[in-house]
Amino acid sequence: MVKLKTPVPANPPAATQRDEMDKMPISRDTAFEAQLQMPNERDESVDMTPDAPDPMIEQAAIDVARGLKDTSKGEELNRAYKKLK
Repeated sequence: MVKLKTPVPANPPAATQRDEMDKMPISRDTAFEAQLQMPNERDESVDMTPDAPDPMIEQAAIDVARGLKDTSKGEELNRAYKKLK
C-alpha cells in the first residue's frame, strides 16, 4: 500500500496571521441577499410563468382536441416502472 503525502506549502502563514484572518468579519452583500427568495416564495411568484403560452403546449392542446393519439410513451413507462416496484 502506498501512502500519499499531503503537500505542505513552502511558506505556511504564521499562527498569528491565521488568528487575525479568523477574526476578520465576513463581508456579505446584503442587497443581494435581500433579493433571494425562499423556495415557497419562488413557487408562489407571479413572474415564474411567462406571459405568453409555450407554442409547443398550444400545439399539443390542439392535437389532443383533434383526437390525435399521445405518443409520449408515458403510460408504457409508468406501467413498466410499477412492475419494477
